[in-house]
Amino acid sequence: MSIEKTYELPFPLEVVYAAWISSDTVISPATAMDILPETGGHYRLIMETPEFSGRNEGAFLSLKENEHLRYTWEWNGDGEVTEIDVTFASVPAGTKVIILHTGFEKQESIVNHASGWDSYMAGLVDYLGR
Repeated sequence: MSIEKTYELPFPLEVVYAAWISSDTVISPATAMDILPETGGHYRLIMETPEFSGRNEGAFLSLKENEHLRYTWEWNGDGEVTEIDVTFASVPAGTKVIILHTGFEKQESIVNHASGWDSYMAGLVDYLGR
């Protein structure tokens, strides 16, 4: 089972790509990011609040600067390891981001991640707009 999402962001491609792979980009509800953007490198999203503690961990499978990322994703050690494929393309209004998130075993995961992507992308736009 999979999710496919397309977003258009009003920012240059290089800016969007750089933010995606930077440990300095922290999108709510994340409280920290730890990213090593190289093949075999890690992708960690950390959430530590009084109400919730969570962690996503994954590994980069491939990267093509300003064009494409592919990495694994496991939410909070739940055992469901999925794969995220992100394509970046310049468009007149900024950057088109196409996300293909595959390997889901549970319908509940698809529902949660589909809304999670919408929230993440809204947060990325907010972050880049500051």
